[in-house]
Amino acid sequence: MSASDVNMESISTSSIGSLNKDKVAPLSITLLAKWGKEKIIIANLAPDTVIAQVKDILSAKTNILPKRQKLVGLTTRTKQKVTDDCFLSDLKPKSNATTITNGKLEVKHSFILMGTPEENIFVDPSDHDNLPDVVDDFELEFNAGSLEWIEHVSKGENLKKFTESTIIHVMNEPRPGKPLMVLDLDHTLLDFSRKSIEDASNAERAASVDNGMNGASATSSAPIRTTQETIDRMKRPYMDNFLAKAYESYDLVVWSQTSWRWLETKLIELGMLTSNKYKFCFVLDKTSMFTVTSALKTGQMRKHYVKPLQIIWNKFPHWSSKNTVHLDDLSRNFALNPHNGLKVTAFYRKKKSGKRDVELLGLATYLEKLAAEVDDFTKVRFKYWTDVMAGKKNLQDRNSSSGTK
Repeated sequence: MSASDVNMESISTSSIGSLNKDKVAPLSITLLAKWGKEKIIIANLAPDTVIAQVKDILSAKTNILPKRQKLVGLTTRTKQKVTDDCFLSDLKPKSNATTITNGKLEVKHSFILMGTPEENIFVDPSDHDNLPDVVDDFELEFNAGSLEWIEHVSKGENLKKFTESTIIHVMNEPRPGKPLMVLDLDHTLLDFSRKSIEDASNAERAASVDNGMNGASATSSAPIRTTQETIDRMKRPYMDNFLAKAYESYDLVVWSQTSWRWLETKLIELGMLTSNKYKFCFVLDKTSMFTVTSALKTGQMRKHYVKPLQIIWNKFPHWSSKNTVHLDDLSRNFALNPHNGLKVTAFYRKKKSGKRDVELLGLATYLEKLAAEVDDFTKVRFKYWTDVMAGKKNLQDRNSSSGTK
């Protein structure tokens, strides 16, 4: 029997009516998809339509890519897993799902569609070529006084242009007398993964649907990590405590290399905009970054993005190089303000070191000491912060050798 034929024995007897069971009737299949509050009807499908074709139709209606779609509630007659190459005629109708109109059979299949449209998907910097790289921190020789530094700072063309084009939306007013801490997000404070959140969300909803279908007593064979648990694991250990401690001494600003749309989503998902222990003055995204050309240690020239702090200082004159510290896992991001950059070890939650990472604990103490004891941050070599915490150096010791003055 072909996929376009349906044996009457497979149809509910209550739906057959007066039709002869020995005959095969023309068949039309209708799919009813529930997607959030929306209902999607796909009618007049042939029995030999495969699930992959259904996903293509759904993709055109919802902008959810087929690979991101999960169809919950469909089963086959043989209890095999529903795959993309399954025919619709292989699906098992639910009771009373078959009707007969003018001698033609119509089978309806209802299911829940899970998936996120592309425009709502979290964007990792590695997903787009036009976003700054957040992994490779080239071996750059870009120092104050170098030709590149003099060229970009003295001309100031990009600084002027980007200062004018940067519109800052202040969420919390700066507090009088507080120095500024500029914070990177990805691999400095967190290791974000849109796919992990999406997978956890889909698994959580699927489990909820399964429990609803099988009864409240149904239990999963394996524990499912909730979406919130998945999100919490993306934070660097002690992140919230670090930010709370830093907020006592500094006004906080986030400057990330992703677009504002996804940056806002990250901050909301991680609960960083609603904390009652710390607040951010404002947030900057990649649109306030521009490229410069720096020299590698090999002598080669390389273009890369930077986060020019002068844009902030131009708009908030009470902040300057003397009272600003910039935390980032990529030193090239503070290439135009090398005296204000404190490079943080990149955090990757999947690495073994990620689980026992305690860097933020030490940084919290160091930065508290910095705010309390130093009036001019340019007099401090931030690269020696671990030596200061180990008692090998004084806070304002700029000597490269070990030992205190």
